[in-house]
Order: sequence, then C-alpha cells, then structure tokens
Amino acid sequence: MRRLTLTAQFGILSAVLMAALGIGFNADLLDAITLATLYLVQLVFVARAARKLRLQVEENEYQALHDTLTSLPNRTLFRDRVEQAILQARREDSRFSLLIMDLDRFKEINDTLGHRNGDLILQAIGPRLRGVLRDVDSIARFGGDEFAVLLPGAANSDAALRVAGKIATALSRPFMLKGLTLDVEASIGISLFPDHGGDVDTLVQRADVAMYMAKEAHAGFEVYAADRDQNTPKRLALLGELRRALENRELVLFYQPKADIKTGKVNGVEALLRWQHPEHGLIFPDDFIPLAEHTGLIRPLTLYVLNSALEQSYLWQQQGLTLNIAVNLSARNLLDSELPDDVARLLDTWHVDPSLLKLEITENTIMLDPPKALEVLTKLRDLGVGLSIDDFGTGYSSLSYLRKLPVEELKIDRSFVMSMTQSENDQQIVRSTIDLSRNMGLKVVAEGVETKEIWHDLAELGCDVAQGYYLTRPIPPQELVEWLAKPIDTPVLEKARGRKKASGLKAL
Repeated sequence: MRRLTLTAQFGILSAVLMAALGIGFNADLLDAITLATLYLVQLVFVARAARKLRLQVEENEYQALHDTLTSLPNRTLFRDRVEQAILQARREDSRFSLLIMDLDRFKEINDTLGHRNGDLILQAIGPRLRGVLRDVDSIARFGGDEFAVLLPGAANSDAALRVAGKIATALSRPFMLKGLTLDVEASIGISLFPDHGGDVDTLVQRADVAMYMAKEAHAGFEVYAADRDQNTPKRLALLGELRRALENRELVLFYQPKADIKTGKVNGVEALLRWQHPEHGLIFPDDFIPLAEHTGLIRPLTLYVLNSALEQSYLWQQQGLTLNIAVNLSARNLLDSELPDDVARLLDTWHVDPSLLKLEITENTIMLDPPKALEVLTKLRDLGVGLSIDDFGTGYSSLSYLRKLPVEELKIDRSFVMSMTQSENDQQIVRSTIDLSRNMGLKVVAEGVETKEIWHDLAELGCDVAQGYYLTRPIPPQELVEWLAKPIDTPVLEKARGRKKASGLKAL
C-alpha cells in the first residue's frame, strides 16, 4: 500500500472530525478545514524549528565569546568590552585599569595531580575573583592559566593596586581539592588608560609586561613602568616573526671554542644563537630572547637550540670530531619540570653521550626559585649532563646554597676578565673566583679572553679553560672545522689576537 501524502492524511482527519461534529459532507468545507489544519500544523513545526535554530545560534554565539572550561568571557569578548570602555572613557574624559594575571607554578599542579584537577582549580578562579570584584568589572580567561580583568572605575594606580591586592588575598586562601589543600598564588600586571596606551593591544601588552615584572620580582603585582620595559616597537615586530623563524629554521648556531689554558687544546665549544633574518640580516639574541622569555616561545626555542646543537654534535662525530657542546638555559627553563625528559629524548634521538652536553645557567637564574632549580638541575645531572654556572660574580647568590648545586664548573664573567689587566679590583675578583673554584672542586672557565697578556695572567692564576676572541670569534660549524684543522699552539694564538672582532651576545 502506498504511503498517503501529508495532505491526504489531513484530509481524512478533517473528514473524520466533520463526521464526529455531525457536519454533513461538503467538499469545499472539507478542503478548507484540511488546508487550515495543515497550515496550523506547519506553523507549529516552523515555530519549533525557528526556536531551535535561534537557541542554536545563541549557543554558538555564546561559545564563540566564552571559555568552554570556565564559562568566563574569552579574549574576543574581553577585547570588545575594553574597546567599549575606551569609547566611553573618551566620551566622559575618564580613566580605567586593565589587569593581566597568571597563576604561579600552575604547571606543577597539572604535572603532579593531572590536568583534570588542574581544570578544577581553573574553574574555581572565576568565583574567587567575582567575590572581590564589582558587577561592572569584567573577568576573562585568555587560555591556560592566564586571566584578565577590566576595572572601569579604577582611575589610578592606587585604585588598581587595591583591587590587585584583594585578588591576591582571595587567591591566597587554600583550594580544597579531593582532600588536598593547595596554595595558589598569582602574578598580576596592571596598565592604565590612557597613561599606558590608547588601544586594546597596547594596554594588554603592557599589562602583560608588568605581570612578568611582578613574576620576576616575586612582588605579586606591579603597575607598568616604561623605564623597565625593554619592548621597543622593533622588538615587538620581531616577536611576531619569531614563531615563523622557528618553523623556517632561520635560527642558526655559531660556535666559540673553549681551550685548555695551558696547552691551547680545544675540547669544547659554546653554542651561541643567531637569527638569520631574511630582511634584517643577522640578529643577535639580546634583541629577541627577552621577548621569548616573556611568552610561551621560550620552551620551543630552547628545544630548537638543544636539538640543533645535538644534531651538530652527531654530525661532527660522523666526521671523527668529538667536542663538548655548551648550551645556555634561560630562567624559565629551570622552572620547566619537563626539561630533563626533553633533554634525555634529544640525546637519545641523536645518539649523543650525555657527557658531551653541558648546560649553562646564571646565578640570578638559579636564585629565582632555588628549590625548583635544584630539582631540575639534579635530574639533569643524573642524566650525565654537565652543568656550569655562567657569568659568575655578577649575581647575588649564597655560596652556601651554591655548594648544594650539582654543578661542575664556574665561568667567570667576561666583564671582570676583560679588564683584569687594568683594574686591580677585577683582577682580585678573578683570582678569588679561581681560588673558590679550587676549594669547591670545580673547573673554572674565563670568558672574554681577548689578549695574550690576559691569557698568560689567567694561566699563572691557575685558570683551567679560556674562551674569547684571542682564540676566535663565534663562527659557523663548517668554519669551525676548518679553524680546528690548524694546530692550536702559541703561534696560532698570537695570530688569532689580530683577527677582526665581531659583536657577539650570548643567547640560550
């Protein structure tokens, strides 16, 4: 039997209805009732579909403007609200504040308790903030553990700092998570309109800079200060290009030899990062490393450098050349609990013996978070990787703490070495550092060795290794191989002194 059409079904229904009401059969009336019934039913269907579609559109719009985990406004909606605040402030000649905040050591919670528990902490942040903010204030989650707050009524730094203090106090109350008591702290950066910017991007960027100032100073919260901001427009433009540079392998490593100060024999090199920019030429790391440290790029950048250095070590070994390679680490690397695993993986990938890799860290880097630094350094030491304290003498570290670190080498900062023949104070610092290294059972390396006189003075003081332009400037891998083919003895060192100096700034 064929299935009846919808119209036929409603026609039969209408006829049955007419019979039930005692209405005699009338074809015209039947058609009218059928069409009216069909229209009403279709109208109901259309209304339901339209309502469902409207709800779906509203849901899509909500999801597009809100964070799925916390239900807080996302970056897009927050940006729109800041733009509206700017327009209102200009109309009324008023001011407002913007806060950028991230949670300190949140990664440790994720690593230790799992991402699900980390998500529960993030979901609890909004209610904590809402409890100390006004209804007119806006809270947003930018992603990860980064949040933003718009304070329309905070017209000056004092008002913004008071709110930041309330936020810090609210977050300082322990979070209860499955029977565990967790302490969560935050670093907060503050920018003011119009003092620190007249558009959304500038205000957010400068609050972000202030947040990193607070993090580095362990201050909890800071107001943006132009005299402490090293981010020039040129550097900000470079930051936008840096991710592309990583993908296109525009970042290259140069290598500077490290030689035994008694024999002149080279047994190691330091890897120094350069950016071979397609438009600006060779860019030194002081122009982009600080920016990477203040963003999520420092981790992939560090892994890029380590991978490149270990790949080069493998290639050199294939040529019969075995050299220790030193790579510099940044402050944020020592807060990364995954770093030892990353290093182990890369060593295995390139079949490089761990003893051929040396990682250099500065005193100030270590002292930013001594317990965490000790944990990461101990894991690296257990891999068999060498560890060195770079730029020794420029920091404010405790010698009693340094004795606990699993390091094997101290590097005297170049500023003392380069002036030791002119400054008695600097010479005494060099001498004391060498004596200290001896007493601690550490090897000592002098950077910035540029003359034969300094080389000989260091040898008399008992320094182990020298590095600097007296040997050679940092050079590309192939050029280093050619340079090493020459006998490294006193005549060569004498000749090396006259080589043209090139500006070289240290990177990772």
